[in-house]
Amino acid sequence: MPQNSDNNNDKKLSREQLRDDFWDLDMMLPRKAPQSAAEFASPADTETVEITFGGDDENLSEFAPSRSIEGLIPKAPPVPPHPPVPPAPNITNRAGRSEASRRARETLAARAHTPGDVHPQMSVPVCSYEPENSFLKQVSVFRWPTRYNYYERFTADAERYYNRTAAECPFANFFAYMPQYSAMSQDQLRWYLYWRDNVRHGNYLTTDYSYIFLYIYEIINLPEHVKPEDGVLLLCDLWLAYREKFPRLDRYMGEWVCDYCLVHGLPAPLEKLSPILPALVDKLSFKEFFIRCDPESDCPFTASLCDLLSNYNWRQSKYSSGETRPLFEHYLYEAVLGALRTAWKESPDFSSLLGLNEVAQSRNAFSGALCTYNMKRRIDISYISLSRSYQLRFIISDLYKMAENCIRAHLGIKSRLSATGVPEPLKSYVKRYFEEMLPPPAKPVKTEAEKREARIRRAEEQRKKEEAAYAAYYEPLSSTLSPEDALKLEKTSWANTEMLVTEEDAEEPAYAVSAPAESSAAAESAAAKSAEAEAKEESPASAEAEIPDSDDPYENFVNHLNPIYYQALKHIICLEQAEYSALCQSAMMLPDAMADAINELAVTYTDDTALEPDGTFFKLSDFYANEIMNAVVAREDS
Repeated sequence: MPQNSDNNNDKKLSREQLRDDFWDLDMMLPRKAPQSAAEFASPADTETVEITFGGDDENLSEFAPSRSIEGLIPKAPPVPPHPPVPPAPNITNRAGRSEASRRARETLAARAHTPGDVHPQMSVPVCSYEPENSFLKQVSVFRWPTRYNYYERFTADAERYYNRTAAECPFANFFAYMPQYSAMSQDQLRWYLYWRDNVRHGNYLTTDYSYIFLYIYEIINLPEHVKPEDGVLLLCDLWLAYREKFPRLDRYMGEWVCDYCLVHGLPAPLEKLSPILPALVDKLSFKEFFIRCDPESDCPFTASLCDLLSNYNWRQSKYSSGETRPLFEHYLYEAVLGALRTAWKESPDFSSLLGLNEVAQSRNAFSGALCTYNMKRRIDISYISLSRSYQLRFIISDLYKMAENCIRAHLGIKSRLSATGVPEPLKSYVKRYFEEMLPPPAKPVKTEAEKREARIRRAEEQRKKEEAAYAAYYEPLSSTLSPEDALKLEKTSWANTEMLVTEEDAEEPAYAVSAPAESSAAAESAAAKSAEAEAKEESPASAEAEIPDSDDPYENFVNHLNPIYYQALKHIICLEQAEYSALCQSAMMLPDAMADAINELAVTYTDDTALEPDGTFFKLSDFYANEIMNAVVAREDS
């Protein structure tokens, strides 16, 4: 019984001890590793301390055999001249890879990959050079400013699998947005090694998109295994072999091949890509890299490049359809390209002739590709731009218009386009070309009698136009008489009359009641006759108002001009200022008022004005000059 009592007391004490330990913060902290006494010792002092005891104290003799206790204080070990550096601890990161192995991989991957790569400051280019026979003037390659390491495993795998091959094996489908070795199964890896070995020997087997991209990433990121001179040829061969099956390769490879050459200081592989360059013009963001600028070489302009640089699309012309389309496709391009090629060979300063500008561009190398930090670059380029030279765009646009004018003249079409921005050397070449290849039709020779009849006919037509213009001032205003309105007005008048007439006056006239009915019938008859007469008088105006509307608003505008306004417009087009002033004087209008009247009519049909002042006279609006000229020619022909 006492034993049970003792056990209960021990349990009670243990519970109380636990409650007390709950408030002990030292118990809540994690236990630390035991530390040696040397860690708590103060820094060692190199000087000895001597303590001397005074008097003859016999009681201390057993503890101090001598008067000095220098031997009781421990001496610090001697300090070596160059203390050894302790080894770095083997710290493991979250992925379970040791810090030492990470540093080893970085050291392996930090080897030089580009010419002159000596890890300079980010503001200093890795390499800088001036390409030859190119529109490029200066190229500077810089290291990527921000370091990243999420493609380190790809580099290590690429190094490990570079020289491996595999025996013939069945094809295995593979798809990945950013293909890497770690994303492939054993069957996929076996097929990739077998397919890559065939590609290296020039045998391009049918494969998946992701295998092609993985091999491209290998070439980009392993310049130590694939020399850049060989790598650009491998990239081009791979591109040419698979571009028909995978059309999207054009956009990717056009950018990556350009970056690969710029980073490694290589010229553009124009001979290798010559079969497909015309089809790549509209897919390349940096077209000037793929164009050779050499006075001894051929002119770099092609039909596709000219179409891309022109603001005028001749295919939308209403005269370039049907039977005339082959004429435009052959002779227009022959004339334009011939003029540019002649200027390329004969002009002493081709850039000034076409107004080419030098611009600067900064590119991020291998955008969209799997690229490690050691290969990622920023490229600054100074080059002669074709697509950003606005004067060149205007010149090529006007060359197209001028060539179309010559084709129209050959077809007997009077309509012409405005093409005033063509330099004189190019203009003279185009004229000579069409005079030899497509001369305008010869006019028939007229006899003296025919010439005299033509002069009489033109004089008669001119007289009729002048008479019509003069008669237009005396035409009545257009108005419509409604019999119903006349009858209503008459009834209202009679009602007012009855209210004003007195009773005595109302008894006298016996015809007052029947007057409204009779007068209403007479009013209807008179209204009908007046309307008929007015219709006869307004027959010329109504005939003019019945001009059929056209789908072209400019034709509607020109066709609805009265003879005076139309003659004034022709004087403005022909720059006949004296004749225009005489016409305004005969019409008793100021020149500005005449132009304002024409512009008001233009706004009605085209929502914009047709004339604008040029300081001393008027001219057609630059935006609609061609359309108005076409409408005037159409009215003259009709």
